[in-house]
Amino acid sequence: MSRSPSASVKARSVHYWVSVAFIVFGVVMITALSIQAYSGQLLLEHKAWRHMLQSLSADYAARVREGQAVKLPHTGIVKAWYLEGTHGVARVPDYLARLPPGYYSDGDDVPLDTDVTFHALITELPPGRLITFIDITELETQQNRDAMLSGLWALAVLALIGGAIAWLHVNLVRPVRDLAGRMQAIDPRDTEARLPTHYKREEIQVIALASNVHLERVGQFIERERSLLDQASHEFRTPIAVIAGAVDVLKRIPLPDASRPAMSRIEHAVEALSETMVALLYLAREPNSDPVDVTALHEFLPRLLRDHEYLLDGKGAELKLGELEPTFVAAPESMVRIAVSNLVRNAIESTEAGLVEVSLRNGVISVVDSGSGFDPVEAARRYRDSLRQSAPVRGQGLGLFLIGRICDRFNWTLSIEAAGRGGTRATLDVAASTFTP
Repeated sequence: MSRSPSASVKARSVHYWVSVAFIVFGVVMITALSIQAYSGQLLLEHKAWRHMLQSLSADYAARVREGQAVKLPHTGIVKAWYLEGTHGVARVPDYLARLPPGYYSDGDDVPLDTDVTFHALITELPPGRLITFIDITELETQQNRDAMLSGLWALAVLALIGGAIAWLHVNLVRPVRDLAGRMQAIDPRDTEARLPTHYKREEIQVIALASNVHLERVGQFIERERSLLDQASHEFRTPIAVIAGAVDVLKRIPLPDASRPAMSRIEHAVEALSETMVALLYLAREPNSDPVDVTALHEFLPRLLRDHEYLLDGKGAELKLGELEPTFVAAPESMVRIAVSNLVRNAIESTEAGLVEVSLRNGVISVVDSGSGFDPVEAARRYRDSLRQSAPVRGQGLGLFLIGRICDRFNWTLSIEAAGRGGTRATLDVAASTFTP
């Protein structure tokens, strides 16, 4: 059964979240500075100036009525003039003398030839006019200076944020990625390979040193396992060869007919054990460490079925070969034998009477039985469990475990489903390894 990888959300890096935090901080800071600059501009145009001018104009009008027009202020920030005909016009700025009564500001749409920023209120005061004037040029200059400083500060904040993000990338992200790349590039067969520790930042050096300590322990473990595997394979091969030789000798000796089934079971058990040892040794090696073997499936499957005919003794079932397309796979015959043999044996064990058919088409090996004793749901569950285990589950044998490991090695896909009439269909998709010679 093929594994369906669960969808997972990609984890964000620390650099990503720090960059987001810096960017959010920059946006908030620039927004605050923009609001401050806008508020300063509104202060220059606030309606409080109009109320102030109305209050001052009323006070100055009272003075004029009392005959104290000459005492109106003509210098400073706040000024006032009383114009009666042409009298007093010479002291009034030209841009004010020719304006009709009303409220004026340098922000109005009235074209005024002046660099002075002001608010002015011109009122009728028969027989003349009263001009009340507030000069806010200095205030606007300060406001413009503050706005410019706010803009420069915003640019400085952006530069600092960009520099901090770039510094993090150079001193954190790039060394970590370099370390990860060197770790991935290490050949598992090279037990002496180590990571460099010349990084400038102490944190990266700590990671590299800890990784080297781990690599040292893994190297020692691999050496122990390799030595144990070599010794075990030698120790197991010797008794297997002795048993196989003894079986060959016994087959040449006249024996009672009752002993022939036992001899046949011993012979097949020795062959199965020998194949299992070969598979375990093969799977223990790294991929691509040996030249690729080629297996002609259309020639191999008939031999495989003949080797399993003994399992039909005492049953009303039969083995049948279906369609066999010429197919070549880049995999050792022992690996294919183990994977397909398990499927054939399961099919025969679940079929007391009926048919077990094996076919090959489009790079897919199909084993279909008409039995009812094999639960495909349970088989699928056990296969999924075997894929999650680094070793076979106690009590369940090596069958599904080996199939899972073989499928992982060659990118094959196994699926088990109901085939109708109580039967089961097991398909092994080996298209990932097929080629045209």
